[in-house]
Amino acid sequence: MSLNMFCDQCSMSAIGGCGSKGQEVGTCGKDANLAKLQDIMIYGLKGLSAYRGHANEFGANTKEVDDVIAETLYFTLTNVNFNFDDHIAQLMKIGSAGVKMMDILSDAHTSHLGVPTPVRISQNKAEGKAILVSGHNLDMLLELLKQTEGKGINIYTHSEMIPAHGYPELRKYAHLKGNIGKSWFDQTKLFEKWGGTIIVNTNCIVPPKSTSTYVDRLYTYDIVGIKEGKKIHHNDFSEVIAQTLALPDVIGFDSDETLVTGHHYKTILGLAPQILDAIKAGKIKQFFVIAGCDAPGSGGEYFRTMAESLPNDCVILTSSCGKFRFNDIDFGVVEGTEIPRYLDLGQCNDSNGAVHIAIALADALGVTIHDLPVSIVLSWMEQKAVLILLALFSLGIKNIYLGPKPPQFVNEDIFEFLQEHFNLHLTGDMATDLDQLLINKPAQ
Repeated sequence: MSLNMFCDQCSMSAIGGCGSKGQEVGTCGKDANLAKLQDIMIYGLKGLSAYRGHANEFGANTKEVDDVIAETLYFTLTNVNFNFDDHIAQLMKIGSAGVKMMDILSDAHTSHLGVPTPVRISQNKAEGKAILVSGHNLDMLLELLKQTEGKGINIYTHSEMIPAHGYPELRKYAHLKGNIGKSWFDQTKLFEKWGGTIIVNTNCIVPPKSTSTYVDRLYTYDIVGIKEGKKIHHNDFSEVIAQTLALPDVIGFDSDETLVTGHHYKTILGLAPQILDAIKAGKIKQFFVIAGCDAPGSGGEYFRTMAESLPNDCVILTSSCGKFRFNDIDFGVVEGTEIPRYLDLGQCNDSNGAVHIAIALADALGVTIHDLPVSIVLSWMEQKAVLILLALFSLGIKNIYLGPKPPQFVNEDIFEFLQEHFNLHLTGDMATDLDQLLINKPAQ
């Protein structure tokens, strides 16, 4: 879908623009719809800025993205723009910048840390003097590994740091051991149990409770901070290293569970010939992108149940922390092949991987990306998830299922617009949704 076609099909009057009956304020200022669209812009820019920050640490050139960030902030200035179509165009520009930014960051990671390869790691098994690292910042983790090498300290990952184990330049450090815990919101319970030190290096920090006992072992990095925490400045890890060595050995983590990560799209593209053969032979009927940002609550079990319910001829592509709802399941391989049915593309910023895989498959099969047997089901939070959704929209990708609940900053008018132009769905009953999504339904 071209942006021009998209914008030509809509008008302010169709959705309640300034002066229309849909307007919710009694002035000629921005109506509720434009205000909501600008909220979406700001959330998208937050995600874009986070990815830009990570890429900047590796020295990447982000000028093109920086210009979009500045232009959009200018766009949201009071009394700048009251045109609905222009707002949509600006949102698509943010989405396109998101696609570009994720590519820049991916290239920065792989050029400095190598292309990830699949690896099986321990889960919830820890010993000795130990530091637990939560967040997304791989550059920080690399520096920490360098400074702790040979000091008798083990490093463990939490949540979105789990893909670090796939990168050759990180995995070569023998004291990078395994993963502890699941998604970001288990921090308050997990950190209480964890006896070592903790570093949180990006967003997704949960403020400690007033009764928390781990605050004196908690360190924050860069812009991340809490009132009670200790800040790491200028990549100087000497204080956390000293405290880690002074603390007792970590105990209470002795699980035999393992997890698999490291299916970066650049590695998966190397399997393209085998994947194409499996598609042509009918061994792979459909791909499901089940990904996104997880949130507390039972609603997230929808995604686990769907992953468990997929026929064996379906392959799961995932990224972000939503995978912790189901990444403990052994999905095996595609029948008669060595192709894993579960592919962990990496962090939320690696969501571009699914697009690259889809484009490569479409080119090889001689079809458009819209003709591929790919279904997208996303778990939802905010900020980075907004950017990823805008990035998909900017590519003209439709038929996305989003849940477990709608974003609060999208009102009824805007959601109806997204339904009309992108066929966006909210998740409902899992069995009903899966029946709608499956292209080749199993025999009854």
